[in-house]
Amino acid sequence: MTNKYNTEQNKITKESIFGALMTLMEKKDFKNISITEVSQKAGVSRMAFYRNYGIMEDIIIDHLDDIFKEYSTLLNNKEISNYEMTRLYFYYFRQQQKFIENLLRSKLTHLILERSVEFLNILSTAITCTMDCSPEFEKYNIDFIAGGFFNVLISWCKNGMIESDEKMAEMVHERLSNHIARISFI
Repeated sequence: MTNKYNTEQNKITKESIFGALMTLMEKKDFKNISITEVSQKAGVSRMAFYRNYGIMEDIIIDHLDDIFKEYSTLLNNKEISNYEMTRLYFYYFRQQQKFIENLLRSKLTHLILERSVEFLNILSTAITCTMDCSPEFEKYNIDFIAGGFFNVLISWCKNGMIESDEKMAEMVHERLSNHIARISFI
């Protein structure tokens, strides 16, 4: 019982810290926000902050990991077309528009790219290349795909995410098909 309670309290603390950081990032540059400010805004102690994070960037990395974990769940347990995988990507990240805008203002979008590469490396066991890939080629292929998705996502966000998820998927999936035959989750 205590463990479940602690887990729930920890989740609430992390959500409060993340929400506080996002609110502060709308008004201030990230590098000018202190841990004390975030803790006060979140209504938690600095000790609670340090129980969950080492540095401020860890808040963002943790949230990005949650995003990719949830996106992965959407893809899991089915064979999925490149189009549907791409549509779900844009659908899911549309919900993160304010977060991405905050990262853009604070020049922290490189964290999205880093987590994208990490996510695709994990996902790569389920990716079937359109050709036989050496491990070296597969690494570059993952970097290429992650970079493409990242740059399109950032451009889309800068333009206000006007295009529909379906339109974005149409624009991207054909190019993606040149590198991935399919993704199969077993």
